[in-house]
Amino acid sequence: MTITPKLVIFTDLDGCLLDSKTYTFGPAQAALRLIKEKKIPLILVSSKTRVEMEEYRRRLKNNHPFVSENGGAVFIPKGYFSFAFSYEREWEEYWVLELGTFYPQIIRALEFIKKETRIRIRGFHDLSEEDLVFLSGLTREEAAWAKKREYDEPFLIEGGEKEIKIVQEKIRQRGLNYVWGGRFHHILGKNDKGKAAQILKDLYKKEFSSIWTVGVGDSLNDLPMLSAVDHPIFLKGEEDLSSEILPVKNLVLLEGTGPQAWNEAILDFLKESKI
Repeated sequence: MTITPKLVIFTDLDGCLLDSKTYTFGPAQAALRLIKEKKIPLILVSSKTRVEMEEYRRRLKNNHPFVSENGGAVFIPKGYFSFAFSYEREWEEYWVLELGTFYPQIIRALEFIKKETRIRIRGFHDLSEEDLVFLSGLTREEAAWAKKREYDEPFLIEGGEKEIKIVQEKIRQRGLNYVWGGRFHHILGKNDKGKAAQILKDLYKKEFSSIWTVGVGDSLNDLPMLSAVDHPIFLKGEEDLSSEILPVKNLVLLEGTGPQAWNEAILDFLKESKI
């Protein structure tokens, strides 16, 4: 008997399922309805904090695992899988698999780099909620959620390519990682979205025996996740990232960003794959 693989979708939020300016997902409703009808797990994978992710899960009526802060942690609802697995801690209704470096260590490293380089760097911990509202278009409440960080610090650099390269190198010298998220630079540990996606893939494979994975992203920090899935989709905006995205095998490149492009990408995939 042939086993039909269980489809699992991994997706970034900002610039993909969410509009990068309004943070709405209205234009993606058709694809979201079809995903629910077909009982396809939709895994949210973002640089957003746990608090932000929980709010979007509530708005989306999503009860699946999710990945916060660029793979800093994987949150799995208790009882979601039918078997026991290892985890680092328990948080309310979740089992938490922690992959990232704890936030105080991240901040100490960034502060050291500021002093060492004398480059003007402003992290989220330096910014007020009002600053974040101005810079990102978030509401005051959403800005407060965005500051509740645990594994990853977004930051701004005053200067050009020279200053950015200096900061990138200093981050690496301290044994940490740098990624560009499309709006902010990020300093984090050795975690990434791909490692988190792979952990969930292994768990889903144990649950369903055979799985098939799709990933949707739009920024460089999504590339590890896209490299981990069977069918990677990259939503191309105005920024030229052609050289960086080339290493991703089987990559499907689509014009446009945000929920409208996301909706079309998912609907086209489901139609072509006859799922």
